Amino acid sequence: MAFSLRHSLGAALVLLALAPQCLSAQPGETLRQVRDRGYLICGVGVGDIGFATQQTDGSWAGFDVDFCRAVATATLADANAVEFVPLDSLNRLSALQNGDIDVLFRTTTFNMERDVSLGFEFPAITYFDEQRVLAHASTRARTLDDLAGRVICANAGTTSIRNIREALASRQIEAEILEISSQAGRWRAFFGQECAAVTGDGSDLNIMRAMHGLDESALVVLEDILANEPLSAVVREGDQQWEQVIRWVVNLLILAEAEGIGRANALDAGSDLKVPAYPRLGLTEGWAHRTISAVGNYGEIFERNLGSGSDFGLERGLNRLWREGGLMYALPMKNR
Repeated sequence: MAFSLRHSLGAALVLLALAPQCLSAQPGETLRQVRDRGYLICGVGVGDIGFATQQTDGSWAGFDVDFCRAVATATLADANAVEFVPLDSLNRLSALQNGDIDVLFRTTTFNMERDVSLGFEFPAITYFDEQRVLAHASTRARTLDDLAGRVICANAGTTSIRNIREALASRQIEAEILEISSQAGRWRAFFGQECAAVTGDGSDLNIMRAMHGLDESALVVLEDILANEPLSAVVREGDQQWEQVIRWVVNLLILAEAEGIGRANALDAGSDLKVPAYPRLGLTEGWAHRTISAVGNYGEIFERNLGSGSDFGLERGLNRLWREGGLMYALPMKNR
């Protein structure tokens, strides 16, 4: 399917462009458009390894990709009825605001500015992350203070830029920030020794280190935690029904793991999630079991894309279920 996007010139221009328009969706409009079209248009990352990558055969795989497939299954009963639109950090929000995509699953931080001022809603957090800094071991750096006089790479149009600048200023550390528009460009600069360190989501830094088979003798994650990075699905404000669809699809995946229901047993007679098909939600009877059968529960999605079943072996950490010491807490979905 052909698809074209107008790339923004910079993060500042994105914010200025979004703030005055705030073209809200109408209630129920997005789900109707998805059904009339016959497929979901889902914004994901560009070469966002572990989260969204396009394979050599043209197919897509990754943590965020599976959330797109979950929404497609819940709304269209077809996990493959998705057009994936790769977006960089500069154009992801403008693409959503302009109606070029239906929903954004692209490692996007849920913060107050985006929620209150820019015309977006954040229905559900999919991954609790933290902003960290990765440095070449040759720098002998262990904390941010040790990077004084060095160059640090960061992606333009992200919360990482502001956070690293604020951290350096608050500690009166003189260091240069090299802003790079793409993920791939940032890593090329880092491995090409254009910068001594790189900052971003901890998951991103650890995935890249694992991909290169490098340990702390080569690359070191610094001790500093610069910011909380709750990564969330994003939709346009104004369409409450669509916001609710996204919220409850994501919540379903967490609930299913908590109740021991996964891909293998989702359609078994005894695997009863007791999820009602509310008419106002617009999803048909059996949507919950179909969705889990197609993509699995939250734990399965995490492990195959990021955890023990992947090449990266990330620990679940904050993304464990609440009763296992994590922050993933399932909202009730049964009628009482």
